[in-house]
Amino acid sequence: MSSIARSTYPNQTVPSFGRPLLGTKPYVVVIFGRTGVGVSSLVNLIVGHPTSNDHPNAKTRTQKPKPRVNPPVTLTGSNKQFCLYEVPGFTGHSSDAKILEAIRDIEDNEGIDLFIYCLRQLKATVIPGVVRYIRESVAGPDVPMIAVVTELERFEAEGGMEDWWDAPLEDGSTNGTSIERMCFGGRATFDAHACVTTLPRRDVDLVEKLRKRRDISEERIRRLILEHCGEQKSPGRGE
Repeated sequence: MSSIARSTYPNQTVPSFGRPLLGTKPYVVVIFGRTGVGVSSLVNLIVGHPTSNDHPNAKTRTQKPKPRVNPPVTLTGSNKQFCLYEVPGFTGHSSDAKILEAIRDIEDNEGIDLFIYCLRQLKATVIPGVVRYIRESVAGPDVPMIAVVTELERFEAEGGMEDWWDAPLEDGSTNGTSIERMCFGGRATFDAHACVTTLPRRDVDLVEKLRKRRDISEERIRRLILEHCGEQKSPGRGE
């Protein structure tokens, strides 16, 4: 991030980039969701700027889909380093099996420390079969999974965007419990959640309310990453 951006937003947790520190292995964070929910925008929110003009769904019609790995990120306030794997979007078609295979390859070769499941507030964007398979068959329940609901910049509630998760539904449940029931059938929950906006910085700079919501979103998701990649790992892992 440029010096101008740093001085304009002095309280933000600004990530730095580069090679892993000598003798360390970055934490591996896998970010996934249905095609079109904004996985790329979520990655951009985490790292603080657009990471690439190429979407990971590109050129995957014939070969095995390949998640895009971004340069290691170090979040300010911690010496932990992270590699963010941006997974091609799930479509509900046969190609999903190859994407799941690619995720399994990451687990086998690198070891996954955190899953971030990206979705929007429309229930049609939920991919319960994929979420359940990843939780039960790829890495197991010991690897935390965070749900991140995007596109909530216009959601109005006293507590802000985060209130969307606990907003009541007609059947007596809430948005959050409904999603967890769809994904896990009542047998499990997400380890944490965040309700955010991923609007680009250039789209919010002139609107104070949206700018504040984006700042809150950055801090929330980065804090959850720091909290859920950590203490259970062996020495030399990520820090």
